[in-house]
Amino acid sequence: MEIVFDAHFDVLMDILHFRRQGERRVFETRHLPNLKSVGVNALICSIFVDDAYIPEMALRHALNQIAALREDIADSPDFFEVCLDAGQARRAVEDGKVAIFLSLEGAEPLGSDILLLRTFYDLGVRLLGLTWSRRNYLADGSAFSWNDAPARPGGLTKLGREAVAKARELGMVVDVSHLNDAGFEDVAGMLKKPFIASHSNSRALCGSARNLTDAQIKAIAASGGVIGINCYSPFVAEDAGERTAENLLAHLDYIGGLAGFDHVGMGLDICDCLESAALAQPRKTHEKDVFENHAAADKFFSVIRARYPESTSAKILGGNFIRVLEEVLG
Repeated sequence: MEIVFDAHFDVLMDILHFRRQGERRVFETRHLPNLKSVGVNALICSIFVDDAYIPEMALRHALNQIAALREDIADSPDFFEVCLDAGQARRAVEDGKVAIFLSLEGAEPLGSDILLLRTFYDLGVRLLGLTWSRRNYLADGSAFSWNDAPARPGGLTKLGREAVAKARELGMVVDVSHLNDAGFEDVAGMLKKPFIASHSNSRALCGSARNLTDAQIKAIAASGGVIGINCYSPFVAEDAGERTAENLLAHLDYIGGLAGFDHVGMGLDICDCLESAALAQPRKTHEKDVFENHAAADKFFSVIRARYPESTSAKILGGNFIRVLEEVLG
């Protein structure tokens, strides 16, 4: 069965929020129908900690998200499976389940204690995003706007380099989305195995600091890694009127043309369907995602299948990310 992969979904905060309200089967009832409608059967689910929980509650909030997911899957065992490697994911998909990989989106839950990375690994986390768009003990994140960037941004700290080395030792995939340019350069210099940018676009097409330069795109490709295109509209185009599915497709074309279509995939970062996120931080109309939910991306996926040969579209829609996970995780 074809694997259709979205390499970045912040659904865990939704699951935690609604289970705290007494709901059960949150993933199944609120999100599975949309995933099924477009055929998405593999996800990287991010563990994201909002500013309000940092620093004192970062670790607890991250653990709560993992626990809430595990409880929710226990209520819906026929539909989801947390996977530790690519082989398990393939088997889960063959069984009709959605394969889930867990990722830290920012290392704030670790604080300054790299030993905790082993703990998260033992809890099933297989990807490490070093930063969100802020500074932590490991590195500086990339600002959403150049105006918000630190006056003196830095690369990886000593602790950050130790974290990358530990992730490499454990067999975790390093994710550089949200990492600033100096930190990116440090990671690229350290890693020989593939690393990824799970949800970033091309800076040549949209100048956001969150997007990747041509050199960065080529560096990820040189490692064997993959870039997942992001449908958050400010990363698609600077002009609000040009934040369309057509221009998101232009990012896919550009990255594939520059680095090869073995190195581009889907990391849609759809958040408008997450009611908990909307309650915490409502978005203005011009900041909405290109797709309000996965179901709304159905036509976009169909365009990709029609635009490219079947072998290429299969790689874009899932094959490239599962290949990286297989190489790094086994």
